[in-house]
Amino acid sequence: MPLAAPDLLTLVRRAGQLVGERVCLGVGDRAVTGRELQQRVERAAAGLRAAGFAPGDRLAVLLHRSVDEAVAILAAAAAGGLAVPMHGKLKDDQVAHVLADSEPFAIVTSATRLVALREPARALGGRRLWRVDDGDLPLPSAPFAALDGPGNELPPPAGTEPAVLLYTSGSTGLQKGIVQDHHNLALGAAIVATYLALDASDHLLALLPLSFDYGLNQLLSALHVGCRITAADHLGTGELAQLLRRWRPTGLAGVPSLWHEVASGLDSGALQPADGASLRYVTNSGGALRPSDAAVVRRSWPHVRVFAMYGLTEAFRSAFLEPAEFDRHPESFGRALPGVELLLVSEATGAVLAGAATGELVHAGALVARGYWRRPEDTAARFRADPRGGGGTVVYSGDIVRRDAEGRHYFVGRADRLLKVQGHRVSPDEVAVAVAGMAGIGEVAVFGLPGGPDGHRIVLVVAGDPADAGLRERLQRQCRARLPSYMQPAVVRVLAALPHNQNGKVDEIALRATMGPCIDAT
Repeated sequence: MPLAAPDLLTLVRRAGQLVGERVCLGVGDRAVTGRELQQRVERAAAGLRAAGFAPGDRLAVLLHRSVDEAVAILAAAAAGGLAVPMHGKLKDDQVAHVLADSEPFAIVTSATRLVALREPARALGGRRLWRVDDGDLPLPSAPFAALDGPGNELPPPAGTEPAVLLYTSGSTGLQKGIVQDHHNLALGAAIVATYLALDASDHLLALLPLSFDYGLNQLLSALHVGCRITAADHLGTGELAQLLRRWRPTGLAGVPSLWHEVASGLDSGALQPADGASLRYVTNSGGALRPSDAAVVRRSWPHVRVFAMYGLTEAFRSAFLEPAEFDRHPESFGRALPGVELLLVSEATGAVLAGAATGELVHAGALVARGYWRRPEDTAARFRADPRGGGGTVVYSGDIVRRDAEGRHYFVGRADRLLKVQGHRVSPDEVAVAVAGMAGIGEVAVFGLPGGPDGHRIVLVVAGDPADAGLRERLQRQCRARLPSYMQPAVVRVLAALPHNQNGKVDEIALRATMGPCIDAT
């Protein structure tokens, strides 16, 4: 296994040598060899510099899953700037927020992606655009392919320099950018590739977005060992079966909602045990894998090694469970990665807890991010001094975690209000903002209820006229227009008034008590 590359440009160049003329990255019917990927990234990076893209500048990448998306992200980092990959499901308001917050030098996009925006001109704010397809953009743009320069002359960035800006929801407010540097990204790729035992013969099927740290790590881990990676947009069980049969991957990563779908498909016959014959391993992160789903996967694919994993964007990757322990402890995400320490800290006293205990998980050691983009107060609250004393910065995760006597960790809940839906972190406030100010509604409350393998079910409650038969549909339509699919409320309620506590705030506990077993969108 090669040592971690010092930076992403070196990682891409090394992958070009390792993979050579073999296919390195494929999306649909488009594929590039290792050498082609290296050349495209180098030339685009040199072209960016020639266009005035300076070290520290940001390049927003607003694309559907494609080879161009990977090239643009890697080229921005290789040029000494920060890539800002944007989730393919973001709507106008989220796009506008990320762009206003990151202030990119330019945006790489496509006519296909902009079709999904209601008002592209407003969302993109008059910024410089580079397009990757031949479609007619509704705004002035230049071809991204025209960015071409002598990439082999480009010096690699320093490992300590920022490389990507990953946006993720916090417990309150809109999405925040988290700065990860070259060293952490390359080291995280090497660590994961090592414990998954990846080598050049592997073929990864990537269904997770590159805007998700878990998805980006898949790409970088494949480059680290020089194996093939095929990226795809997963739309359902039938399509997953086709992808498995067509590409015969050796590795597949997912979140609990995917594994619930896989288990349901295996139970119903939509997926066959033979569909997983090529798989050597699967991984799960973004929440605990439901034991019943794990049992179906293990029974149908007994040859497949299951890695339960845990990470937070503020620290990239944190822990994994050895597959040999999975059947006995399917709800655990295991122990810290090499070079990482996982501490449990008492919520009441702030003291570090020893042995079997329950407390807030704190990530120490390798892979700690640089902090939040232009948010010093938020950075200071989450990125703190090591509670054991001495030097070093640690990340307080906000996750309440239990550790057993053998050192395995289990997720218990959140210390704050952050929700987890289909592997995505969702701020209740961001959902509330989408409907605030609508005609016919007053106060708004958003919270989560347990939702099984998909994570939380988002509950939206507003003060309004319960007799207004169309109000709930208008609320749902507004949410569909302004929020990505994973932020859609599963339950919408209209009450004449919301309850309040003694401090005059909306009484969420009282609201929850009125919900009962919310099993539909009523």
